[in-house]
Amino acid sequence: MKEDGDSSSVWSRYVAAKQTAFGPPKESGEPLTLEELEAAIAQTAASSGLPEIGLPPRAVVHPVKRSQVSRWFYLFLVVLFSSLVVGLVWWGREHYSS
Repeated sequence: MKEDGDSSSVWSRYVAAKQTAFGPPKESGEPLTLEELEAAIAQTAASSGLPEIGLPPRAVVHPVKRSQVSRWFYLFLVVLFSSLVVGLVWWGREHYSS
């Protein structure tokens, strides 16, 4: 029994999985080289419009909430400034009115 960390076992499983995913090996029966596998992956990804890993970009799945946060931040600043103006006007009338 081979260990899970055995590099030859891991490599052979990797090559077998890539060959299964991208069709039969070359007509000569030889296994594909790493460069040929990478080229096949890149070609398939380019034709499907997806990155090589086959997933959409993270920015598409989890959009940035910066615009939403900045909207709330600016709204908070407007309310804070308005309350400061109202508070100063009230304080001025209370202490300096005749």
